[in-house]
Amino acid sequence: MKVEVLPIGLYAENIYVLHDNGHVLVIDPGRHAKRIAQCIGKDEVVDAVLLTHGHEDHVGAVDDFTDLYPCDVYIQKEDYILIDPESPLKTGYMLPVYHSVKFYTENMQIGAFKIKVHHTPGHTEGSVCIQYRNLLFSGDTLFASDIGRTDLYSGDEKKMMESIRYLKTLSPDLHVLPGHGPDSTIGNERIMNPYMNM
Repeated sequence: MKVEVLPIGLYAENIYVLHDNGHVLVIDPGRHAKRIAQCIGKDEVVDAVLLTHGHEDHVGAVDDFTDLYPCDVYIQKEDYILIDPESPLKTGYMLPVYHSVKFYTENMQIGAFKIKVHHTPGHTEGSVCIQYRNLLFSGDTLFASDIGRTDLYSGDEKKMMESIRYLKTLSPDLHVLPGHGPDSTIGNERIMNPYMNM
């Protein structure tokens, strides 16, 4: 198993390319589809694109990437309104995704990957943290020593704190790979993150 991180999205959003046994998941392709494609071997199979939430800096390269690698795209259903080309919303950080999408369930087999989807509303109503083995792709819910903002559409401070308290109960050994900034672990965040001790 190997994870490549590309901090090349809008606002230095971390794009993740997860490789395991010849299969690939791409998490939050925010920009630069061709640069992401350079990380994928000729013999590898791209099983899916996974979105932690629907903001433009995390979804901006979905259509370009799936033109290169036709595959399924997943998002939490509550955030579909942020990427729906026919969405009635007129708010910031929205960007339409024209590729068809599927919705998460809690436990999923996506190609070669068995993942667990933790619904963690707060940054957006449909924010999720995606767990694969000892990895937790936390999007804009949990950062190293910080948490995501809650002042955008469908953000909710109370729900964010409930989500952070929930994440605190997960294994301390989980490797946290956030949407922005450096990586961490749940164990480190229990100690260093002031929001986990409120």
